[in-house]
Formats: sequence, structure tokens, C-alpha cells
Amino acid sequence: MRMRLTGIVVGLAVAVAACGGSTSDDGTGDSGATGTTSVDVTIAAGGDPTPGGRVVMGLEAENSGFDATNDRWAISGVMQALTIYDPLSAYDANGEIQPYLAQAFEPSPDFRTWTIVLRPGIRFTNGEALDAKAVADFLSAIAASTLTGGALKNMASAEPDPADPLKVIVRMKAPWAQFPTVLVGQAGMVPAPEQLAAAKAGDKEKASRQPIGTGPFVLEEWIPDNRFVATRNPDYWRTDERGNRLPYLDAVEFRPIIEVDARVAALKAGDITMMHTSSQRAIRQLREEAAQGRIQIVEDRGENEETFIMLNTSVPPFDNVLARRAVAHATDTGPYFAVTQGDPALATDSAFGKDSPYYFDSDFPTYDPERAAELVRQYEAETGRPLAFELGTTPVTENEQIVTLFAEQYKAVGMDVTVKTTEQGQFIVDAATGQYQANLWRQFGSPDPDGDYVWWNKDNATGPLTLNFARFANDELTAALDTARASDDPEVRKEAYATVQRIWADQVPYVWLNTTTWMIGAANDIRNIGNVTLPDGQPSLPFQAGSFRLTQTWIER
Repeated sequence: MRMRLTGIVVGLAVAVAACGGSTSDDGTGDSGATGTTSVDVTIAAGGDPTPGGRVVMGLEAENSGFDATNDRWAISGVMQALTIYDPLSAYDANGEIQPYLAQAFEPSPDFRTWTIVLRPGIRFTNGEALDAKAVADFLSAIAASTLTGGALKNMASAEPDPADPLKVIVRMKAPWAQFPTVLVGQAGMVPAPEQLAAAKAGDKEKASRQPIGTGPFVLEEWIPDNRFVATRNPDYWRTDERGNRLPYLDAVEFRPIIEVDARVAALKAGDITMMHTSSQRAIRQLREEAAQGRIQIVEDRGENEETFIMLNTSVPPFDNVLARRAVAHATDTGPYFAVTQGDPALATDSAFGKDSPYYFDSDFPTYDPERAAELVRQYEAETGRPLAFELGTTPVTENEQIVTLFAEQYKAVGMDVTVKTTEQGQFIVDAATGQYQANLWRQFGSPDPDGDYVWWNKDNATGPLTLNFARFANDELTAALDTARASDDPEVRKEAYATVQRIWADQVPYVWLNTTTWMIGAANDIRNIGNVTLPDGQPSLPFQAGSFRLTQTWIER
């Protein structure tokens, strides 16, 4: 499965892609961010939004809990969390960061101090006020956490402004021009002081299983691996453009359906009314259903994650660059796209999509089995041992097919490869603790690349628990990341990220496969699929790597 952070979202890895061509209602194509042609199939609303009803959504995985300071949130966890919490920031339709739960972000000229200005009059669903102390305490707890601390390692302090209870003063150790990007997800979803106190006291039951936020819904019931049900928050602070209080739905229910074919079958049967997937095979099925008028489909066209083979550079054999380069040259993505039914146009050689302003053609190693075999022999001659390793994934049928395919490719050039399948929760833990050699992985994809800083810098690459899962500690790469982080000049940032991609191509901590895209399938009576607006009324980025808010979704009757 996968690992992913949105702000600070640690998740599970799944490896499949989405793309392809289709015809829209009006016969035109829509070129998405992936560079492929794909068209949404939706039904226009017949009138104003009508309140009431329940959406039942199939998710790719279950969440470990809802304590943002201690639990691991995947995309599925973010979906659930966005019903209970609001993020401090969010992306607009152009991929630019904007305040959400916050009212404004005010940096100093040198980007070493940021003031977070909160919206007045907002309360948590237990009645506690959203104020500067609640936010400052939460950010401090994120920074102090063994799990999430890497996201805010550059933060020196977060304190309430003594002169204003709605202002938080955040001081940095070094300039951070893109600080609000880290607050779009787990590190920006503020819990009530009551919940945070439970987390600090070690009360996992209350902190993790009884979330309290400012969000559009309130938790009613959570039975892990079965269902998560949240009901409408009657005092929610947001309204629509007509002044109607949001959300429209009475309730949302999430069901983890790990096997993607079962998820599609549940939508077709009407057992669920929405689902998400990044499986190309499933997306083809959804397109067929939509072409017959049986469902609606909407694709996430924003900057998305990449699927790749992640190599643990801290342990043999991948502490040796010869082994890493050998795997890169032995990887043939042609059969991979056949297994996943993916579009070869989605093949990538970077963490940046090819239409990203930050993409750089780094001459990443390409498929060359003769060169791969030569590197295997060179590795064995230098080390005196065979190039042997375990290639890991999770117990999802398509993932197992993929790693089996690559294992055969690697064996063909002289590597000794064993396939290892691990339950997804343990799979994450093993990656974070370095207990793996090579994994099929899906990650990155922040609209602003500073959102992925935590995964790449050297300070998060060592220790018993790391967020730089490849454990790739490179001084030059980290210096480039710091240069990009300190500047708001687009050209400075582009050159810095070009340096990052040059180093990846030379040192190969990741073997890139494809850009991942997501599709949402929905019953024909669902309206407003995806994020619609930000609190100030401007259009929002519809999705972020397959996750979205259900705040403005409604059911037409």
C-alpha cells in the first residue's frame, strides 16, 4: 500500500494509476494535470441544494485513530478527519494556499515569524472556544511528537499573542516562506483542548477514538474496519453563498473496503453511494458504468502522488548506490502498465508531474537490462555478497501482482529477490522504523513542493522513527530544500528543486513508476462532488490526492 503526507499525513501505500480518454456530456475533452485526456461525467443540479440525507462512502483503508499528534492518517483518514476537523489552511483552485479555519497568515519580511489570525466566534463541538491558546498548544504538541514532529521541526515556538486572543505568533528557526502549506492536513486540523489534554495524558481511548473539532460533522459511531458515522454539526460556522448553514447532509458514513473490486461492486449495487480509487482497472470499470448513465465520475486533476519502488538507503544492499542504480535499470514499466491497465503517458521520472512548474528533466536511469546486470556484477565484486533483498507490499491482489512482476525482472539480471506481503498497518510501521529493504510505495504530490519537505530532508532520515522513509540523508539535497523553503521567488525555487531532481537521478533513493491520479465514483443523485468553495467564497482546489471535504455535498431528491 502507500505512505503519504498532506500537511503531515502518514498513510498507507497502494500502487496503481488512473488516466485514459473518454467523451464528456458535451463531446469535448478536458486535459488534466497528468497530461492525459479524461472527462468527468456528472449530472447538473436541478435546483438549489436540499438539506438532509446520508452519503455512504467506500474508502481504500481504515484509519488508525484521530489523534493528530500520535496517529497515522492516510488519504482515507484525511477524508474521515475532514468531517470532524477543519484545516487551518487549504488550496484554492489555482493551487495557491489560502486561510481556512484561520482568517489570515501574516509573515514577517524575513519569513522567520508568522502570525496566524483566527476567525472570531468559532467553537469546538464540545463548546470550547477556538482561540490562540488552543492553536498554539496544538502546534506545539505536533512539534513535540515523535511521529509528527518532523513536520514542524523548523518551528521554534508557537505562542498566543498576549494582546489578542485570536492571534498565534509562530517563530521559526530558519526562514520559511511557505509555512501555511504544512497546515492543510494533519498538522493543521486543530482538536479541542479537551481532546489534546487527553492525548497529553496518554488517554488513547479519548484522544484517538473520540475526536472533537470545529468541523461540519460530529462523530456518532466508529467501529474500526466496519464503519465511521458522523452526523451534522447544527452549529457549524460556515454558510453557503445564500446564507444557508452548512453542511447540507444529515450524516456521512465511511466504510473501509480494501479490495478495490469489492468497492466498485458495492457502488454498482447501491450498497455505498460514493467511493474513491487510484486503481486504473477500477477507473476503467467506473468509466464504463458512467458511460451507461448508471453513476457519475469525477477525476482529481491536481498535482498528485507518484508510485515508485522505495529503497531503504540505510541498510544493505541499498546503502550502496550500485544496487540502487541496478534496480532502476532493471525496471521495465511496460509490463507494469499492462498489469495495472495503466496509461504509459503517466510514466514519470520524478516526484513532480511533467506539467508541474518544478519538473526538471534529470536524465533519470531508464530500463537497460544489460547495464543492470553489469551493475549487479560490480556490486557483488565490491561487496563479496549477492545482491539480495525483500520487495514488500500489502495484501491487495493488484499490489501482489506488481511486486511479483518486478521481482521476476530483477531476478532476470542476477538479483536474488523475495516478495514480502505485510498487513498495511504494520507495513507503515516497518517503513517508519526502517524495517524493510524495498517497498512498492505511493507518496508525495503536495501542490506546493514544500509540503513534501518533511519526507526528503536529511534531518528526518535517521533515528528509530523517521519520516524520510528512504532514509536518504544528503547534505546537498537538504541545502536545496532549505533554499526553496526560504524564498518566495519562483525562479529560485525552480532551480532548487531542479537540484533535488538531479541528486535523485544520480543517487536513486526512489525508482519512479508513474504519476497517480484518483477518481471519485458517485450515485446519480449526489451533487457537489469534491471541495466547492473556501470560506471567503472563492473556488477551492476540488481534490487533494483523492481526499476532499463533504461540507457542501448534497443529495438531490
